[in-house]
Parts: sequence; structure tokens; C-alpha cells
Amino acid sequence: MQAQVQSYAEMVCGTNLKTGHPEEASAKKRCISGLMRLGKNAFKLASPSIQKCKQEANFFACIRGHTTDRAEIKQAAREHGREIKTMSKTPHHINSPRLDRLGEAIQKVLGQRSILWSNNSKTWGCKGRNLYGYYRIKNELVVMCQGFHNGDLDELIDTLKHEGWHAVQHRCRNGVPYLDDQQILERLPRRDVINVHNYHPKQRRLESEARVMAKIDDAQWIQLVKHECKGKEKRPYKPDLGFTYSTF
Repeated sequence: MQAQVQSYAEMVCGTNLKTGHPEEASAKKRCISGLMRLGKNAFKLASPSIQKCKQEANFFACIRGHTTDRAEIKQAAREHGREIKTMSKTPHHINSPRLDRLGEAIQKVLGQRSILWSNNSKTWGCKGRNLYGYYRIKNELVVMCQGFHNGDLDELIDTLKHEGWHAVQHRCRNGVPYLDDQQILERLPRRDVINVHNYHPKQRRLESEARVMAKIDDAQWIQLVKHECKGKEKRPYKPDLGFTYSTF
């Protein structure tokens, strides 16, 4: 084992792991000495940690705090793998023609990658929050926090129509509501009237309308989306190659 550590130390210490150039003699010497003292734990170190500590006068004091690097990297990789599984372009473990039809209507406006289904994803802000979903205006992305719905299909459908209508408001109507104040007031449940007051005054009217539109019939909702967004759909990106281009 000692010979293996020696060989490994000479390799990683003799080269600057950032630039690939030969390492300074003094840094190389400190590095080899420190790794030899660590023994087999030297194999648990990450390259950035080794290179960082080469610049320290006391290499060993610096590097001995990094002997769990590999374990932490593996843990981070496992967490990343779990996080990836929480995100999907389609609903998690639900087969619903209604969700499919509504989703297709939204995607015709915003594009094929415009709906993200999150099953308690940290990346998209759903995990640990009382959040049904949201529409990200900047990216024109509907994020569905599916994990918070606990499998309630009707609730998921309402949320998809709600957030999808926010997309219509911003993409197709430049932030102008489709319904007038009287129409919104007549249709908005009292519970929602109270809840909407928690929003910024500039957002209340659009939020109220989205709650109303979430409750209308699916077919009517889809027809309204088509009507309001006609000619305003997001065009698929086509690179200028200097000749006629078509997708296949």
C-alpha cells in the first residue's frame, strides 16, 4: 500500500492539476510528504482539494480536512440522481387524457418543453413549500408541483389550467386580463377573494382571473387558449444554415 501511495503522490503532486504544467518543486515536496502521511486516505481526496492545499505552507494541515471528499462527491451524485428523477416533461405516475389535452394546448402556445412536472424537486422550488405550481414568465415555463397535490387529479387539472392561463395572459395578452372586473367578481369564490388579497396589488386581477378560468369547462378553456393565442405561438428555433431547413 505504501508503494501505491508513493506512486500516486508523485503523479498528482508533480503536476499542477489545474493547468497540467509541472508543479513547483517546493509545492511538490510538501504535497508528497502530506499524502504519504495520510496513507490510503490519500485516495479519498478530490483533485481540486489537493491543488488548493499545494499553495499552503502546511500542506498536511490543509489536506487532512478533505479526506471525506470522495464520500461527499458520491453523496452529492446520489442526491443529484434523486433530484433528476423528481423532474419530468410528463406527469409522474398518472395517465390522464384530460391532463394530456390541456398540456397540449399550452405547449402549442409555449413550445414542447414548456411544462415541467416536479415531484418535490428542490431545483424548481417545490420541495418543502405549500405550492401547487407557478408560471415563470422569464422562461415561459409552467412548473407543476405535483408532489404537493397528493394524487388529487381534479386539483392537478385546476392548477394546470390556472398556471396555463397565466401563460395566456402574459404570452398572448401582454398582461391584460380577458375578463372585466365585474365578470371576475361574479365568478370568484369568496374564499379566493380573501386569499388573493395576499398578492401584490398589481397581481391581484390577473391572479383572480386565473382562478376563475381554472374552473371553466376543459373544452371551453382550450378553445379560449387557441383563440387568444392565435398567431402568437412561440416559434420553434430554426438555425440559419444558409439553405432551406426543415425538422424531421
